Amino acid sequence: MSDQVPPTIVDSAPGPSMSPGDVKDGKVFAILCYVLNFLSIPFWLLPLIMRNNDFALYHAKQCLMLWLFAVIGYAVAGVLLIICIGPFIALGVFIASLAFNIIGLINAINERALPLPIIGTYAEQWFAGIKKV
Repeated sequence: MSDQVPPTIVDSAPGPSMSPGDVKDGKVFAILCYVLNFLSIPFWLLPLIMRNNDFALYHAKQCLMLWLFAVIGYAVAGVLLIICIGPFIALGVFIASLAFNIIGLINAINERALPLPIIGTYAEQWFAGIKKV
């Protein structure tokens, strides 16, 4: 039997290295980002403005990307109402947003800093300049 330690957030986290203390301190903010995103409350703005915790900031950037995905998707669906496919696109955006939000919430609860499927890597690239102060 091997005495290897299982990977932790520090071993598997993309982006900046996060200390276990950072993860514990930012977990509540990270969870609230996704929970309040269900209610269309942009709580993710608070960690983005404060920028004092890497874990909360990481999930806030993921939520910001999720919000941009939804806004742009619904705008496209609104324009395409003219040719009758808008409602189907809006339904797809809703289902994808809900699924991404649930995945992000599960990652935050399990103290993992993993990007959301499809859109998460864009958040890491586009918002790489937003760092902890």
